[in-house]
Amino acid sequence: AVNATALVRLGPPTPEEMGFCDLVKVQEIGGRIVTLFTQTKSASDGCRLSTVILRASTSSLLADLERAVDDGVHACKNLCRDGRLVPGAGA
Repeated sequence: AVNATALVRLGPPTPEEMGFCDLVKVQEIGGRIVTLFTQTKSASDGCRLSTVILRASTSSLLADLERAVDDGVHACKNLCRDGRLVPGAGA
């Protein structure tokens, strides 16, 4: 969702805090059915905050997904700070 309000509390957001999404669709990716929330507006349109929705069958799987998203966000953040990239991990 875009145009959402950053929350500093735990709990469900109000409809005004959630923002909106242009397109929601169900698609199969890698043999799994996933729900995709697609936004056509870009950051140049003033959309700087996004909501990521994670769902899992167990709390440990959800924690793994949360760490994976966190790692990806930090990797992108580091690349934006310094464009030099050294491939690793068998790349």
